[in-house]
Amino acid sequence: MSARAGGKEFVGLVPPTEKRPVSSFHSPFGGINILRDSFEFTTWMCLAALVQGLLLLGAGRLALLPAAAIFLVKVGDVVLQTTGIMRNRYLDGVIFKKTSVVFPSEEGKFGNKPSNQDVVVFLIGTRYNHPLGLLAPYAFKIAGYFIQMVKDLEDNADEFGFLGATSWQNTSAASSNELLVVCYFKNVDGLHKFAHSKYHLPNWNWWNKTVKEMPHITIFHETYHVPAGNWESIHVNSQIAGLGSTVVKVAEEMTGKEVYTHPIVDASKGVLRTSAGRMARSDAREHEGKLDVDPYDV
Repeated sequence: MSARAGGKEFVGLVPPTEKRPVSSFHSPFGGINILRDSFEFTTWMCLAALVQGLLLLGAGRLALLPAAAIFLVKVGDVVLQTTGIMRNRYLDGVIFKKTSVVFPSEEGKFGNKPSNQDVVVFLIGTRYNHPLGLLAPYAFKIAGYFIQMVKDLEDNADEFGFLGATSWQNTSAASSNELLVVCYFKNVDGLHKFAHSKYHLPNWNWWNKTVKEMPHITIFHETYHVPAGNWESIHVNSQIAGLGSTVVKVAEEMTGKEVYTHPIVDASKGVLRTSAGRMARSDAREHEGKLDVDPYDV
């Protein structure tokens, strides 16, 4: 069954920008979060208790004032945001819709067919199997290579067909020492081209020469080549995330100037309402009569 044949074109929800947005991988809190999760919660609590005890020995009861003040500020901030007196900062950047991803053409047209191009999903990660976590030998160096890798891909996105990257931490252990980077590419050729480029090959050679000195460090990758019509996505009341955080260069309709956009479109109506529809496999009527209510079809 053809999907959305002759239907209206999808419309992007995120205004284009002249400067390429940086990947979601880059977060001001990334390094802090990784360092914090390198040690178990009880370790940090014991360290805090030790520091507070030393302060009490030196300053007496006055040592309690900084901790009490910070706690009160934090509680007050939560109360003010919860009651609506202050703006809820956690909602910053949220798109209050049901959204999906459709990649626009070079002319900036989203067309009317979902799941409209191949996508390569490349998972690459590292784990520090060491009690010192990020402070373990070579750990910082490996982390630096990951950061530089994403930067090089962003700086040369057109050459390698790079679309974007996100970062995640594994929580299967008490100390989350495993970092995963999800990279999106237009094709496998671009991914392999980067792997053998001047940006990545020196790091690869360094690893091969040094790997025997780092038995406590895991590295891994997985590659998935997903043809058009075999992927879909959905986010509801979400910031720009996942596949939607990828960036596509297009020509501005009025001026022809090159701009950058996130491939996010409204999925509340039409063929994008259902999973099969978003993979261009149905006309999105398979849910009719099955759901008590569709809160998005308004």
